[in-house]
Amino acid sequence: MKNKSILAFIGFIVLAGLIYFLTLENKRYQRTEVDFQVPAITLLNQHSQPVPLRDYLNTDKPVMLEFIFTSCTTLCPNQSVKFSNFQRKLTPDSKQARLVSITVDPETDTPEVLLHYLQQYQAQPGWDFLTGSKEDIKQVMSAFNIKPSDMITLDSSLLLRSPKTGQWIRVDGQLSGQDFVLEYQQLEK
Repeated sequence: MKNKSILAFIGFIVLAGLIYFLTLENKRYQRTEVDFQVPAITLLNQHSQPVPLRDYLNTDKPVMLEFIFTSCTTLCPNQSVKFSNFQRKLTPDSKQARLVSITVDPETDTPEVLLHYLQQYQAQPGWDFLTGSKEDIKQVMSAFNIKPSDMITLDSSLLLRSPKTGQWIRVDGQLSGQDFVLEYQQLEK
């Protein structure tokens, strides 16, 4: 009888631990539907080509948008690896989704710097890195409710736009590579 009680107690502890672990897994990031008014601003891509942001983001492809900067040594490289790995999964048609990185440090991140950065991550067509004047970048960050402190807290947002509904999704927190793909698949539904 004593052994059965011990086994039942151990089973309860294991079950409670599993439930706790699964609860933590679900709290790694938060997904929220949001409405954004994309400003009518023209930025420059890594090839120094003008990009009218509102038109560029209003596409028939899923959009995955992030705000990073090239001199970042914490969150940004991790995000860039996720974009790069995701693009490889889209091969051979890397243009079926629009991946967009917008710098939060336009004074440093010139188109030439952005091009070199993208080359480091073996970016394919379909992934653009945008920069502009300091005032334009501030306006874009404000429109998407992005704060410079987001880069420090490692809770950078991934912003997704569904091509079917035009709805924006804000994902805050840490996404694994698998979560990244799952969020993309949600846009297709």
